[in-house]
Parts: sequence; structure tokens; C-alpha cells
Amino acid sequence: MIVYLIIVLSFCALYPLIPRKHIKWLFLALVLALSVMAFNVVPMETDDLARYYNILERLRRGGWDTLQSMIENGENDWDSLPMCGYYFYIASRFDNNGMLPAMTIFLAYGSMFLVLWRAAEKFNVGKWYLFLSVFLILSTYWFYDICSGIRNGLVYTLFCAYAYFDLVAKKYRIACWVGYALSLLMHSSAIIPLFIVLLLVFTKRFNSSMVSSAMIAVTVLSGFVIPILGDITGIEYLQIISDKAEREMNRFGLVTDTNYLVNISVFLVAALLAFYGYSTIKKMSNADEKYGDMSVYNRLFQYILFFMAGSIFTPMIFLRMARWIIPAILSVVFMVGMQANTDIKKEMYSNKKQKSVIKSGMLISSNELLINFCFIAYTCVHLWYACTGSSLIWLHFS
Repeated sequence: MIVYLIIVLSFCALYPLIPRKHIKWLFLALVLALSVMAFNVVPMETDDLARYYNILERLRRGGWDTLQSMIENGENDWDSLPMCGYYFYIASRFDNNGMLPAMTIFLAYGSMFLVLWRAAEKFNVGKWYLFLSVFLILSTYWFYDICSGIRNGLVYTLFCAYAYFDLVAKKYRIACWVGYALSLLMHSSAIIPLFIVLLLVFTKRFNSSMVSSAMIAVTVLSGFVIPILGDITGIEYLQIISDKAEREMNRFGLVTDTNYLVNISVFLVAALLAFYGYSTIKKMSNADEKYGDMSVYNRLFQYILFFMAGSIFTPMIFLRMARWIIPAILSVVFMVGMQANTDIKKEMYSNKKQKSVIKSGMLISSNELLINFCFIAYTCVHLWYACTGSSLIWLHFS
């Protein structure tokens, strides 16, 4: 925990000293520092990472033939999720097991900061809001959960990166859809964000509020329908999802422990900030076409929030989305939304300064200050919780 906090505070101290155009190199240094930290993690015997290290040792001894045998025999569900096997095999080619979590942290955090940097460049985001978005990720993203769990967090984070480049940047779209598909072969939970993206594609002409509301009912009912579907079809991939859905429904209900309530707070704050960011981006899109590119992305975030509202009684789904998808997407929406808010003020003041214009500008500025204060306060409190109550307290190093 102390090492993580030192890295975060060092980034915060250096950030004001680095010129805006060179911030990307500070991001790279931050990602490398987190990766080195992950490389030296020593998992406890009960951690998933300890089990994965045993798998790496086996692959290291047996090589490619052992990998193919494990896939053919369906070990670790690799017959249905072969990309996971290939990923582990690549990690096993290095002498130190620490390369597995180091690779994962580099890809996860690297993809998020790459998206933030590209979005900041596209929308001319100021240095302050870029910093706040990075701080949101550092305070809410559960470092050790992805460091130990590997697959789920990595799949979700990369999915968010694919969504940005596909929907907002409109670049590498074929590669993004290949990435969506490969994610399904890495971890079965990728079916959730893919379902939301496909729903977005097929409902572009429908009223988004109507679709979002329907998602709550669909989410709740799917937990009961999927196990039945898996049994009827007999498809192994669906059976994996079916088994997990059945376990989730056995735990159906509202959890009231601190860990879960913290993630509910993340969801509520995300909903509030998304609403504010969405409204400012929508206003500015009429004056600047570039903000129009965020409309589909905002709708995606809206669908995700409504999906989470429907899954609030299925703890594992809700927790995973709150820990990994929300920070990755909210950071972009918040940053661009606040920059749009700033641009609205500039546009207002550039007009003839009538009394009503000045009054409206002052109202926007006061709202902006309030959002900034609440945002900073929340992320600082969450960082304190992350260092004292989250999985960071389980970190041990060699």
C-alpha cells in the first residue's frame, strides 16, 4: 500500500512541473512504475495469482505441447477461452513469474492513460481536467484486484479502450471489433460489455431513455434465463456463463458490507457526473462538431449505468463493473464534459457582455467550482479507503 501511495503522490508532485505537451511521457513513467510494482508482488497462497504462477511453471516446463494439451483437455476452460491460455503461455516464456502481473498492469493502465491522452488531444482538454481524470483512475481502480485476478480486469479495461477508438476516435474500427471478439476468448465476462455495445449499435434510432429503462428488467431476468439457456443448448461457452450466472443468482440480494457500499457510492457519483458531463457536451456539440463525436460514447455510458442499476442485486457483476469499467469510461466523460463547460463560458464571454450573459457565466462558474470540489473530495476519500480498506493492504513484495 505504501509503495502504491508513494507512486501516486510522486506523480501528483511531478505533474505541475511537466509541460502539457510532454505529459504523455509522465504517463509512461507512471505505467512503468506500476508495472515494476506488480512484477515484485508476492501473492498469498489463497490469491488467484498464486494459482496462476503454478500454471506458468507448468507451461514453462512443458512448453507449447503442454499448452495445446491443456486447451484440448479443457483445463481452466481453455478449450472455450484459448486466448487466456496463449496469454499465459507468452508470460511463461519469461524466467520470472512476475511478468504476468507486470504485463497485465502495463496493458490495463497503459490503455486507460492512452485513451485519456488521445481524448485530451482531440478535445483540447486543459491540464487540470486531464490531471483530475488520471487521479480518478488512480484512486478508484483496484490495482491488486487486476494484479491478482488478471483476466477479468484486463478484458474490461481493454474493452473500454476499444469502445473509445471505435465510437469516438473512429479509428482502427476493424481492429477494435477483432479486439471485442478476442476478449470473448479471454474471459467469459466479456459477454457483458459486448452485449451493451451490440445493443448500442442496434438501437441507435430508438429513444435512449426507453432502451435504458428496459435494460434494468433485462438485466434482472437474464440471471434467471441464462442458466436455462446454457442447459438447453449444451454449448460449452454458454455453459461457462450459465454456471457463473447460476452462482450469482444463489447470492441474489442487496449486500450491505462496507466493500459493496463503497462501490455503490462509485456508481452514484458516476451517475451524477455523467449527467452533468452529458448535458454540457450536448450543449457544446451544437457549436463545435468535435463534441458531437461524444454523443454515442455518452449513450454507451448511459446504458452501462442502467445495466448496473439492474445488476445491483447480483454482487459480482456489479462490483466488477464498478471497479473496472466505471473508472475507465467516467474519466473520459468527466474530462471532456468539464472542458465543454469551460468552452461554453468562453463562448458566452466572447459575445456582447450583457448583464444576463455575465449572470449566466457566473452561474456556470459556480457549478464548475462545486463539481470540482466534490470531485476532488470524493477521489481523496476513496484513495484513503483504497489504501486502508481495499485489496491494496494485501500487497507483499519480494
